[in-house]
Amino acid sequence: MHAMKVTCPRCGQPGYLTKVKVYGKYYMRVEHVENGKKRVCYLGRDAEALRQYIESTLVGHVSNKFLRFAGGDYKIASVLRPRLERLCPQPRCTFVEVFGGSGYMSQTVSRAVFGNIVYNDINSMLVNLYRHVKEKPETLAAVVSMLPYSRSYHTIISQLLRECKEFASLAVAAMAFYVYNTTFNGVITTNGFSYGVHPHINKGREYRARVLAVLKYAAAWRDILIENLDFREIIKKYDAEKTVFYLDPPYFGRAEEYYGTPFTVNDLRDMAQMLTQIRGRFLLKVDNKTYSKIRDILPPDRYTVEEFVRKKHMQRIRGTPKGVWTMVLVSTP
Repeated sequence: MHAMKVTCPRCGQPGYLTKVKVYGKYYMRVEHVENGKKRVCYLGRDAEALRQYIESTLVGHVSNKFLRFAGGDYKIASVLRPRLERLCPQPRCTFVEVFGGSGYMSQTVSRAVFGNIVYNDINSMLVNLYRHVKEKPETLAAVVSMLPYSRSYHTIISQLLRECKEFASLAVAAMAFYVYNTTFNGVITTNGFSYGVHPHINKGREYRARVLAVLKYAAAWRDILIENLDFREIIKKYDAEKTVFYLDPPYFGRAEEYYGTPFTVNDLRDMAQMLTQIRGRFLLKVDNKTYSKIRDILPPDRYTVEEFVRKKHMQRIRGTPKGVWTMVLVSTP
């Protein structure tokens, strides 16, 4: 590679970025020349070489999502994406995912329609994880690939996340990735270790597929701005005529159980009231019980309201029918 002049991230001094091969592996370094003498700061394994090594080691299926998360939009993305795109009144808009969660919509919405993409979540642990996916996906994938899919590891890491706050950000990101992806339905506040009894369900293989998905979706996350704000702040900050807000709020009464963060009926009604006053456009996803609490604020005669009957995917009791739920989409007409 040609040497490129950079500011060294280790010492803060100007130098030249180079790559060197040591015992068959490539490493990045910054070369400094001071008073005629050469000094080198090593930065670690070359990211592309590390990526190739991980991909060659974890040969197999790559998951379509890298995080198991309660209420994620993976199974209904084909319903949501065209509606979000139709809300864009201009050739290019800003997309804001107010309650980011799994971030699946942020990483998969059309870049041709949305020139600016903002992911927001109040959960700082999730935000930290996505920042590592965005900035250091190879390092994160390398760390989490070394963790075995194990009940004992799941128990230990869950306990560490609950009790210990002073971990380096990479360690927290790796532990968050691990515990979400080894917890039943990704509900880390109440559920335990996820395991499969069907011969065609191999949880360890699924875990490795999600490690590979970190690398697969890292490019999508590079152009996503990541925020860690309350929904009121994020709406005020990004409201503009060319903004499309996507809101998938926690269900009141179940928010702390699923996500560890409270979300009350008052919060829900505050959010709905804000949506009546914004300059931008919005798509809100709730269930019919939640919509009944804000129907007076966002009535069907003033907003576009659609109902869809969907199968429940968060099954808790093996062998019982999953049942159905009614999804309600409310949007700017």
